[in-house]
Formats: sequence, structure tokens, C-alpha cells
Amino acid sequence: MGKIIKFRKKSEFIDQKPVSFGRLLFEAIPEMWGFQFIMVFLVLAVSTLITRGASALVDSLGTAVTTANMAMLILNWRFPIILIIGFILVSYYIVAELFSLIYMSDDILNGRQVHIFSELKKGFKAVPRFLNPVGLLIFLYIFIAVPTVGIGFSISLTKSFYIPTFIMDVILNTPLYLAAYILVVIVMVIIGTGCIFTLHEVLLNNKTPLEGAKNSITLVKENLKEFLFRVIKLAFITFVVELVLYLIFNVLASLFAESLGLNLPMNYAIDFENIDFDSPEFETVVLVLIYRFVSWTVVLLGDYMNFIATLVLSAVFMLCFTRIYNDFAFTEDTEWLERPKKSGYFRKIAGIILVFAGIIVASAFLTFVYSITGRGEHTNLIAHRTGGTMAPENSIEGLEVAIAHGCYGCETDVQRTKDGYYIINHDNDFARLAGVSKTPQEMTLEEIRQLTLVDSISGKEFKVATLEEMLDTIKGRTKLYIELKGATADRQMVDDVVRIVKEKDCVKDVVLISLKYDVIDYAENTYPEFENGLLFFAGLGDVTNLHFDSLIMEEEMTTDDLVTRIHDKGCKALVWTVNSESSMKKFLNSDVDGIITDEIELAEEVQAQLDARTDFEFAKDRGGELWIN
Repeated sequence: MGKIIKFRKKSEFIDQKPVSFGRLLFEAIPEMWGFQFIMVFLVLAVSTLITRGASALVDSLGTAVTTANMAMLILNWRFPIILIIGFILVSYYIVAELFSLIYMSDDILNGRQVHIFSELKKGFKAVPRFLNPVGLLIFLYIFIAVPTVGIGFSISLTKSFYIPTFIMDVILNTPLYLAAYILVVIVMVIIGTGCIFTLHEVLLNNKTPLEGAKNSITLVKENLKEFLFRVIKLAFITFVVELVLYLIFNVLASLFAESLGLNLPMNYAIDFENIDFDSPEFETVVLVLIYRFVSWTVVLLGDYMNFIATLVLSAVFMLCFTRIYNDFAFTEDTEWLERPKKSGYFRKIAGIILVFAGIIVASAFLTFVYSITGRGEHTNLIAHRTGGTMAPENSIEGLEVAIAHGCYGCETDVQRTKDGYYIINHDNDFARLAGVSKTPQEMTLEEIRQLTLVDSISGKEFKVATLEEMLDTIKGRTKLYIELKGATADRQMVDDVVRIVKEKDCVKDVVLISLKYDVIDYAENTYPEFENGLLFFAGLGDVTNLHFDSLIMEEEMTTDDLVTRIHDKGCKALVWTVNSESSMKKFLNSDVDGIITDEIELAEEVQAQLDARTDFEFAKDRGGELWIN
């Protein structure tokens, strides 16, 4: 592909002097910050309206939609409308967070004035160019592949998207799936790298998505060494800047707080109604409140500066990347022009004053709220597959180990045998643990008892347990979360399990859980004396309208708003399967009622660390949730 000369009007450069790229970048930072700041709230406002509209449409079905009843929605007339709304939502994010940023970068590099609504308008006008198979694939790649693979430009709607833990476990433990997964990732990385300039080609060079992808591949191939050097250099500089900002706004803030004496572990609530102003304790209470107020102020100010830095850095990255594209795509000599001067210092000063005033008010409010409530109750720990990694999965030994660690409960999986008994097994068959590719419903209890299972982590040998043996072990000692699992998870299983549990006098020790909503709905309506829980990892509409006692959410689906609505309904909010230290810190520091985890010992360590936090550390952990990420 021959390079194309890009012509610019001389009239655009009137009264603008040539400057270095560094100065151009410095002069453009206020514009980029203002652009990004306004765009964040536009995205939030419009996306909220769109998602609420889609949710209302789903709710008009009379029930929320989960993976268990998705077919009902697909066969309904509302489904095409919801798809269109979903496309509009994704398009809006792409336009607001990518298209407009590319147009803004191009305007800055060409010495033009930046107008947020003008950039948005150009972005929306470009959307019809993507209404073709290649364009839709590009949108799909941005929506799903980029956050998973990490190559390309992503949108905040799916930036935290990842493959659910329980699905990833299956992939990692199945050689064929793992090989296919690695192959797909490699292909996606190659495609993402080659097509990295596609959006720029379509938006700035007026190409079709297919032409843009082809031109991008050519540009990367022709300039591969320089491309890799400049992109890696840009990524490294961005990383260093982020690291420096982290040290300033987090590490130095912590040292500053420590120098003020805010590292004292003052871990208690304050009873404001019964304070005795004449008592010696009153001086201590005042000191605690001052420490907490200063802690929140330091934290919120640091978070706000991080918020600004994140927005500016993303804009700077796109500007520098667009410069790389221009250097590769256009042959004209580049001349950077100073930015048009803008007035408005009074508004800027007023804005700064408002921000600081808001932080002061928020700090006072949060000091009062958390001084009343204290740290709250501990989040319950529930061992996954009876004992997590501490013992063979779904074993009696696992129950004993979990009980010894004081776990609130243990989760296990029950399936029906060929002759109507109920045994404990997670997978659809026994291939992984026993080398037998038969399902429980294809074997009798006697045949299953002959199997020798080998734990995939410890290598220990153990036998398949029955539901009755599990109940005998946990009775009066811990909760048993029984997942009604597999092809035999039906109303008969509910009836049979209820009968067995009643025979063992363990009604108060058991929670019936399942991914299948019809099973949980039946249990809720037929056996209200039994506690139940719905496993949930994807859905549409207001899931709190469903029948359950506990909603057991996959990590990514868990939001503060959903947890609050679950509690408002009088139900419990649990999260599964929480195995990483960062996830544990997040959820053990939240309002969820419990986490299901394989790593009980790690969870205990994280909980101990959280318990030992100072008021400043507590504010830092909680304060990070208050700014838009």
C-alpha cells in the first residue's frame, strides 16, 4: 500500500506558531482532561438510560432472565429489540470512548480546536460505516476479545470482562480445551496487533472496515521494527508514569498519614447519642473523629487525583498512538502547532474550589457514617467442594478440615445414580478423577462405590461419598450448601433430597442451591422451610424479582447496587468462586454475606489483615470504590 498524503488547510494554522511535540502535549493536557471528564459523565448518564430501558423491557416479561431460562427470551418478540438496544449501548461506548478520542487526537495534532460535541457528532456519523460483517466483527472484538487478550483499545463497559472462574477451571483441567484456548488467544493477539490501526484508517482516512483492516496490516508489516519499538516505548513510559503517580497518591499519602499519627488501629464504632461530654473518653472520641476525618480527606483527595491522572493518561496514550499512525500513514512533513488559547480561569478556579469543598463535605459525612456503623460483621467463609484445596474435593475429609477451620459452611455437588441414590460428584462423569467416562446416572451406587478417585491437587485417593454420609458429618456443626447438579437436577431431585435431609434431621443445616431457576423456584414454593440459593453468572432484568433466599453471584456480576437490592429484599448475597487475594480483599471488605472459595487458609489470612487495618487503611480500601473507574 502506497502512503497517502494528507492535505490540511492553511487557514487552520492562522496565528498558531510551530512548537515541539512535547510542548504540544503539555499544552493539550487541560483540553484532554476537560474532554475526558465531561465524556465520563455523558457515558454514565446515557448508558444508564439505555440499560434501564432494556431492563424495563425484560422485566415486562414478568421475570428476570438468567442462563436457565434464556430460551424464553430468545423466542420472545422482545429479543430482537433487546439486541438492537444492546448494539446501541455498545456503539455509544465505542463512539464516546474511542471514536471521539481518536478525532480529538487528530484535531490536536493538526492544530484544530477541540469541541466535545463535535467529536461525538463525527463519531456517530462514522457508525454506519461499521454496519457490515467486518465492521460488526470489529465491534465484537472491541467488546469481548480486547479485555480478554489485552491487545487493542477497549471500552469501560467490558474492561473488567474475563472468563468466569468455573469455566476457566474446566478449560485449564481439560487438555483439549486448554490447547484450543491457547490457540485462540495466539490468533487473537496476531489479529489484534495487525489490525491495531483499523479504527484510525476508517475514521481518519475514510476507509471501509475491510479496507482499514488491510491497510493496518500493511502499515504494521512495512514498519514492524519501528512499530514494535515505539509501541513498547509508549507502553513503558505510560507504565512508569502510572507507577510514579501511584507512589505519589498512594505510598506518599500513606506515609503522610502515618506522620500525622493516623496509623493507630482505632477499630470501634462511636455511640453519638450517649456521648458524655464531661467524661475523659470525650477527648479520645474527638481525637478519633479528627483522625478519621483527615484520613478520609487524604484518601479522597488522592483518589480524585488518581481519577484525573487515569483520564488524562488514556487521552495522552491515544494522542501518542495517533501520532505513530500519522507518521506511518502520511508522507507530509509534520509541524506541531501551539494550542489555541482559551480563557476561563475563573471557571477553573471555581471548579477547583467546588471539588475541594465536595471532598471536605464527603469526608465529614463518611467519618460520621463509619463511626456509627464501625467495621461491620465478618463475611462468612464457605469452602468450595467441601474443603477447597485443603483436602480432596467433595470428600468427607474436606468437610472435617473445613469444620476444623471454623468455616460457616461447605459447598458440595449432588447427582442421582442409575438406581436412584444420591452421590457427591462435581463433573458430569468420573473421567477426571477416576478415569471412567461414565456419568453417575449411567452407574448404580454399587458400581460407583467400586471407583477409586484421585484428587487432582494432592494426589490422595478417596471414595465417592453419598449425600447421607455428608449429612451425618455436618449435622449441627456447619452449613452444607447442596448444589443440585447436572442432568438429574429436577423436581424429583428436590423431593428426594428434602426427604433425605428430613430423615437425617438436618433441615436447619442445609441450603439447597442450583444454577437451574425452575428447580430453586420449585424448592422455594414447595418447601419454604428449607433455605435455598440461586447460582447466578449472567442475566438480564431485575434478578431480585426471582424467588430465592440467597443469590450466589459470580464475581463479575457482583455490584454494590445489586448487593444492596438483595439485602433490601431480605435475602443474602454470596459470591463464588473467590480464589485470588485481590478478589478476597474486595469481597471480604464489602457488604456481601459470604464467599465460596477453594482457598480457605488464604481467605483467613486476608481477613486477619483486614481486621488489623488502621482507620486510614480502612478509608483507603473503601474510598477507592467511590470514584468512577
